[in-house]
Amino acid sequence: MVLTYLILTGSLEALAIVLALSPGNFGIGFPARGTQHSDIKSGVLDSQSPPNPAPDTASTGLAEGIYLYGQSSQPDEIKKEYFVFEMWQSKVVGAFYLPRSAFYCFYGTGDRTQLNLTVVDSYDGSHSPYSVNLQQYYPISAISENDRRILGICKEAHKQQVWGK
Repeated sequence: MVLTYLILTGSLEALAIVLALSPGNFGIGFPARGTQHSDIKSGVLDSQSPPNPAPDTASTGLAEGIYLYGQSSQPDEIKKEYFVFEMWQSKVVGAFYLPRSAFYCFYGTGDRTQLNLTVVDSYDGSHSPYSVNLQQYYPISAISENDRRILGICKEAHKQQVWGK
């Protein structure tokens, strides 16, 4: 298994952001403010999540709409990664986040159980390609106002790249 990771710092408050990638799985972590590099044991997060419990979604793909997926089946659990996104005509725009932390916008395409994305760094605006296997996350039906707010920010920021508007 090939594993790549980045440690980024984007503020004087040492908000460390760790992105862990492996083929077919994406892990993103945003430790709480004040976390120092030494607090991150290896720079690699445990990105093993239980399989998606909704096989009908996995076999048929996603319809147009707004979705929330997470490492937990419950929303807003601390230290669990989540991503909210909107699908429209196989195009996707959304954000990765941990509750009470920063978020990263993304855009791309969705194909059945896979999202093929470009993630935009919130601090320097750089773009990186990523793939997300939805089967490794739980779908969550309770989309909060905060989820919709974050999604709205990313939709507005990347509408040109997603919808050409």
